[in-house]
Amino acid sequence: MLIRERLEQYDFSNSERAIVDYILEAKINIRNMTTKEIAQAAFASPSTLVRIAQKLNYSGWNELKEEFLKEEEYLQSHFQNIDANLPFKRGDNIMTIAGKIAALKKEAIDDTLSLITHDDLQKALLIMRKASSIGIYAASNNLIISQEFQFHMSRIGKRVDMCQMQGDVVYTAYLAAPSSCALMISYSGETPILIKAAEMLKKHRIPIIVITNIGDSQLSKMADCVLRICTREKQYSKIATFTTDSSIAYLLDVIYSCLFALDYEKNLQVKIDSGRAIEEGRRRTTVEIIREEG
Repeated sequence: MLIRERLEQYDFSNSERAIVDYILEAKINIRNMTTKEIAQAAFASPSTLVRIAQKLNYSGWNELKEEFLKEEEYLQSHFQNIDANLPFKRGDNIMTIAGKIAALKKEAIDDTLSLITHDDLQKALLIMRKASSIGIYAASNNLIISQEFQFHMSRIGKRVDMCQMQGDVVYTAYLAAPSSCALMISYSGETPILIKAAEMLKKHRIPIIVITNIGDSQLSKMADCVLRICTREKQYSKIATFTTDSSIAYLLDVIYSCLFALDYEKNLQVKIDSGRAIEEGRRRTTVEIIREEG
């Protein structure tokens, strides 16, 4: 759940609600305002701000303010000229639709890049590099997206396991090797079967990396490392999961590429040698730009 949503939904007192309503209206304009100035603007006392923060489980107002501003900056960046849920309209011609989908996917990637932090990405890479294997825990379309990641990783000798039957996810978590790690993918971060699997993994002390939205969720709370994805789509009111799919695919490509780069020369040689040994003579091309030299 986003901080904005928590502020909207929490049952605050009247004086607290007055400040919350002011904050939600002012948004990033509170950046340079002092506690006293915000309180005065809402006709309340500065101590009310502290109470609001504590009710939302923050240590104090400054921590809540910092996280709120971070969230608002993200929500106000990107996607200013295109709707992630309804990227094209009835009556748009086919080339207009083609252009809008291209713009949407580019925007989703830029949006995801803005959410990547060096420390979180590095932590995820260290966990995966150390692990004997990576178990992917996902549901529905996210499983399909993950298959390409599994394929790429297998080509550099890194084992990635996937459970294709959703009902067996918890069972797979129970049997996971102690030396493995888990990569869980959930846009909502609240998928019940994945939460059960995460509980099992935590019990067995298996490191968990979660790919999910920017908000607070049960999965993100259980993770050893969280990587955030583009958070723009509604649950149901959308044409398709265009931005979510593009965001997850991009992030998995980034993870694969960074792991590849950790042993660059070795992995590149393996790719070239295996490709030449397996594919040479099997496929031909008349296109000069893609033809391999003998």
